[in-house]
Amino acid sequence: MTISDKKKVSLKNITKYTIKKMAEALSDDDIVPSYREEATDDDGDAGDIISSAKKMRASGLSYENVKVFSDGKCDEEEAVKYNNFTWICCKINDTEQGTKKYYKCSFKRGSNCPAKIYLLFHASNFEVTLFQAIIQHDHTTESKQTGIPIEVKNVIIELFQNGYTTPKAILSELDKLKIIQPKASQISSFLVALREKLYGPAQISLNYIKKWCIEKSIIPNDPDECFVANYYIKDDDADPLFRLFVTTKNLMKNCLNSNHVCTDATYKLIWQDYPVLIVGTTDKQCAFHPFGIALCINEQTNDFEFMFKSVQLTIEKLYNINYCPIISVGDASGAITNGFINVFNVIEKNIMCWFHVTKNIDTQLNAIKDKKMKAELRQDIKFMQLIKNETIFDAAIKLFQKK
Repeated sequence: MTISDKKKVSLKNITKYTIKKMAEALSDDDIVPSYREEATDDDGDAGDIISSAKKMRASGLSYENVKVFSDGKCDEEEAVKYNNFTWICCKINDTEQGTKKYYKCSFKRGSNCPAKIYLLFHASNFEVTLFQAIIQHDHTTESKQTGIPIEVKNVIIELFQNGYTTPKAILSELDKLKIIQPKASQISSFLVALREKLYGPAQISLNYIKKWCIEKSIIPNDPDECFVANYYIKDDDADPLFRLFVTTKNLMKNCLNSNHVCTDATYKLIWQDYPVLIVGTTDKQCAFHPFGIALCINEQTNDFEFMFKSVQLTIEKLYNINYCPIISVGDASGAITNGFINVFNVIEKNIMCWFHVTKNIDTQLNAIKDKKMKAELRQDIKFMQLIKNETIFDAAIKLFQKK
């Protein structure tokens, strides 16, 4: 024995002696219990392979040795067709005994047949052992329902046709009807397919838009039938562009007795997220009366200029009147203001939309922690907005600033 070997033996004895003394010093409560892995239904046996025909697992599922392929002559394709059933591999696990490939019965999609087998490719030799779970096949289980049931789909279609077009609105109505509610994501996916079925694909080409504009550009006799009053399409691969204005005869009548124009844009109407520009006027009861809508790629000065010009040209074509409003109501957007001036040449007043004013005021008031002071300021601003006389309004502003 060499000096090196003696050192190894000595170190080994010292280690054993140290571990023994540490174990004696610990009480029974101090000893950490040994870890036992709980097997799942898809796991194989975690212990050593025994020679008996049965094999118990921690989960309670038993396996039996049904066939041994010796000398590496295991046709895996033949093995997984055992008993004329179709098996699909669901897990592969490497153990000390060898590699285990687990299979489950695939009678039909969605079935919950509990039958399982696994192949053990022995690490010590070329043998392959087939084990089968001691449990009967169960092919009578009905497939699990996936997706939205047909009955619920029919109700959603009816709700959609009645104006409930969002998942939130549909879920609310289903709750009132005491109907099982699918997930909001499922309803959203179903609505996408439903819209495509009812209205066609979401993606359209510029050529399709141009063709549609030409077909709809003829002014109809029906005063409530829409038509394309004006359009501009630039079919350029580098910089494609389109603008179109849609209205009706009755909507254009709203221009005749108005000297102010209300304008805004929304992104909630088009699948492709293009802005829809809305133009109209209001009456003394604050009711909005639209002139029409414009669909554009952007909401810049040129886009609002196109919309205002379309309104002016359509009024001239229908009633032979030069329409020139003098007041613009909007969100103080520079694009709206510039577009208004470019078309109508003058703007006497540029009024901020009260909704946008209050929205910005509330944002600023959130910095005030005193709820009473916040409510008083909000109420004073609301009262000032109701002042009709411009002189009194200016005086009220000065007093409010001093306060």
